[in-house]
Amino acid sequence: MDFCNEQVLFMIRHIAVTPSILFLSVWIGGIVCIVCSTVRNYMRLYRIIPRFPDLADDSGGKVSAILTAIYNTNPIRRPVKKVIRTRFVNTPCVIGFFSPVIFLPDSDFTQEELYCILFHELSHLRHMDFIWMLFAEILRVLNWWNPFVILLRKRLSDILEYHADNATFSSLPPTRRTLYLDCLIKVARSQQRKQPLPAMTLPFSKSSPGSTTCRVLRLINTESCRSFTNYFITGIAVLMLFASTLFIFEPAWKSENGANGIYYITDDSYLLARTDGTYEFYIDDEHYVGIITNRNLEEIRDLPVYDKNNLD
Repeated sequence: MDFCNEQVLFMIRHIAVTPSILFLSVWIGGIVCIVCSTVRNYMRLYRIIPRFPDLADDSGGKVSAILTAIYNTNPIRRPVKKVIRTRFVNTPCVIGFFSPVIFLPDSDFTQEELYCILFHELSHLRHMDFIWMLFAEILRVLNWWNPFVILLRKRLSDILEYHADNATFSSLPPTRRTLYLDCLIKVARSQQRKQPLPAMTLPFSKSSPGSTTCRVLRLINTESCRSFTNYFITGIAVLMLFASTLFIFEPAWKSENGANGIYYITDDSYLLARTDGTYEFYIDDEHYVGIITNRNLEEIRDLPVYDKNNLD
């Protein structure tokens, strides 16, 4: 892109604002807004961590016993640093990679429900889903203007939840698996309000009824939830994301040569001989100027002449 020859839209304190500068400013402004919003949501949750006791050391050792049982059968590389209960979240979720913390909403859960919830959240850590979410978040920040990136991030989040659902569901005895389905529905119904969570947080349930229904139906296999369609749409979103980077829009630039009817003869100028004895005059190897009847003019007598009929 030729920044030097762009049209100036307006001036701000002796600074010329061109289309490229304007678009670049809007893009950077969008990135700054998204990053600030993400950091604010993270800080909101991280500030409350020290204010609540660790349930692993409370509740009569119930949470600690569940975590120990899960670690013994399904070890993970980075154990949970803390498990807290707070009204600041409306669904169980896990946040953090190096020192993960599990948040539980201010609801009453039985020991079996806690096992399902904790196993689900620990599955995200075991599968290292935060790496995928980080990749999707970087794409979203850099391509915030692209709706296909938002669709890609949503589909990726759904796939990660399906993966954690399968891990938890398969860990339960067949006679106890309905408990996990009931737990999913219970948490979804308790989400009375939408509550913003940090971008890379992996929630146990979403407030959308369709999402919960799809997950339940997918687990019990009584009705197809179009998992193939989900993967297909994700693939299309990925292709559209990369296809969108193949096109670069640049502002049009009109050469100053020819402005106001004034032309400057350059080294790429030439004449095309016509059958009627006249010549077509071209400058800059592409701009047609007009018909020349007298080639002996001083300005054009030394220009190369080509036969129009013999051109390939």
